[in-house]
Amino acid sequence: MALAQGEYEFECDECNGDGNVQVIQADDDTDEPELVWDRCDDCRGQGTVCVDDKEAAEKIGLGHTPLRTPAG
Repeated sequence: MALAQGEYEFECDECNGDGNVQVIQADDDTDEPELVWDRCDDCRGQGTVCVDDKEAAEKIGLGHTPLRTPAG
């Protein structure tokens, strides 16, 4: 699927492209905190995010490389 004009696709910063993140959750039996895997909210588990021109310029300026760029 082609990206809309002005959209760039990058690997998700939050989950590093995995689609999952570790979160702290209370254990149901002991109420002790434990680490569990959950779907990344930033990319909705896709591992990538699409951003507009302005945010893409910021990411590129920080050294990130887009996975896909808009169709010209």
